[in-house]
Amino acid sequence: MSVSPFDELISALLPVTMDSRARAAVILLLSRGDSPALLFTKRALHLRRHPGEVCFPGGMHEPQDLNLLATALREMEEEIGLPPDQVTVLGRLPDFHTRAGTEVASFVASMDASYPLVPCLSELDSVFWVPLALFENGLKVRVDHFEKGNHTYQIPVYHYQGYEIWGFTAAVTERFLKVVQQANLPK
Repeated sequence: MSVSPFDELISALLPVTMDSRARAAVILLLSRGDSPALLFTKRALHLRRHPGEVCFPGGMHEPQDLNLLATALREMEEEIGLPPDQVTVLGRLPDFHTRAGTEVASFVASMDASYPLVPCLSELDSVFWVPLALFENGLKVRVDHFEKGNHTYQIPVYHYQGYEIWGFTAAVTERFLKVVQQANLPK
């Protein structure tokens, strides 16, 4: 039996179950290889909602989606031209809420980073990879504080080559990095 470099990561993630109250889904794409990187997208500036923000491929559940994983995979293909058969789904993170209150399911998958991604220009300005090792070496530039109800949330803000990763995307990234650390994934 072959051992995948992601075996420990898979055991640290939640299994891909379809039970969720989430109404949206994103997919965190991790490159395969010796120095894994995480894929991000930057939303087009002409969009009405969240213009220019860095995010993961994903979006709202639609009636034709069988489940939230199907939502994430559909959005991934629409946004970056990556067919679902080019990824290996590894697991999922706990559901997380946006500041607006939308509950989002976050799936984690691996892919060959050499696959040619084609961003949908009506939705995205760019697609970029951030090596996981760099998150340990000073990408965090500050911590934003958000209040919702009786809770104060501390969310890191990362800068990478002119991109600012903040808000929901940074919170999910931080959660994912903790799982990566727990799994001792080589960086």
